[in-house]
Amino acid sequence: SAWTLMGHEYLELKNPPAAIDAYRRAVGVSPRDYRAWYGLGQTYEFLQMPYYALYYYRRAAQLRPTDARMWCAMGQCYESEKLDMASAAIRCYRRAYINDDREGVALHKLANLHKQLGQDEYAAHYFRKNLIRINEEKATGSDAVEALLFLAAHCRNIGSLSEAEEYCTQLLDFGGPAKEKAKSLLMEIRNMQDLQDTPSPGGMDISYSP
Repeated sequence: SAWTLMGHEYLELKNPPAAIDAYRRAVGVSPRDYRAWYGLGQTYEFLQMPYYALYYYRRAAQLRPTDARMWCAMGQCYESEKLDMASAAIRCYRRAYINDDREGVALHKLANLHKQLGQDEYAAHYFRKNLIRINEEKATGSDAVEALLFLAAHCRNIGSLSEAEEYCTQLLDFGGPAKEKAKSLLMEIRNMQDLQDTPSPGGMDISYSP
């Protein structure tokens, strides 16, 4: 509706009171206008009022349950310092991922949230999936570096040295600190591989015939 468009304009102009008034008029005219509910959520999120934002994002999600953007928006609210509800955020981002999150927000968020919770196997699962997405889309940015660094260290820690080496090799294509970290990890990994390849004295065949 025209009120919804006005709300968008006011929000872009950083005029929250006018945006809220326009969006409320929009939902008054058309309660099924998910864009207006979503706009209210964005406005209250801009005002750093996540409880209000979450309420309006929920209304939008009820109207658009298969729209990944709605679930990502709710996830961000649950992640906010005032709510700090990582488990609820994870549930939202999973819904976003299931519903074809084309912007790739959900996978990156899921990987990082599980990492923050110390759930490294889950984090590795989502970092791998995000890396596949990044490679398929030929995307640029820091997400690939973050995923590769985590996976290299994680695979080293669990003894999957060949996989860790592969991730480090990919990191060498990036410049800056990531490349230096990859070099350091590669040295550690190759030292560990050398130790694995060295037979222990207890494993040597010392039998003989008289």
